[in-house]
Amino acid sequence: MWFFTMTVPAYAFFRGAAPERRAAITILVWFLSSPVYDRFFGAPQFYTVDVGHAVMDAMEMTAMAAIALRANRAWPLWAAGAELTAVSGHLAMAIHPAGVTSAYWAVTELPLFLQLLALALGTLAHERRLRRIGPYRDWRSHEPAR
Repeated sequence: MWFFTMTVPAYAFFRGAAPERRAAITILVWFLSSPVYDRFFGAPQFYTVDVGHAVMDAMEMTAMAAIALRANRAWPLWAAGAELTAVSGHLAMAIHPAGVTSAYWAVTELPLFLQLLALALGTLAHERRLRRIGPYRDWRSHEPAR
């Protein structure tokens, strides 16, 4: 997991444009802050809500959603949706903790792979689009339509 979580953002950072770089930084900040949190408060046990990781996931979801709303790309929506799944897992565990420990692990840990896939495919699509049509806007225009 470390290999993909370090190489995909590096690929996006060096080969992508502003949206890919911001998403790469967002993923890396979350990924690298998690073991620091775990060192002080203990690793998640998945039998009760881990409030610290829930807050970190909510912050990452907010950052990914902000990128998705502004980027002139479709893939950030996938990444934001994956993180929404993780946040939903924390909420589900808080509402009904009995018997959902495996599901809690799955919905809070596996979205990272979906985000990495979205970032890798999005960066690849960006590279191909650059070769095909040349430079294009990284961010959507906020000018009203005419």
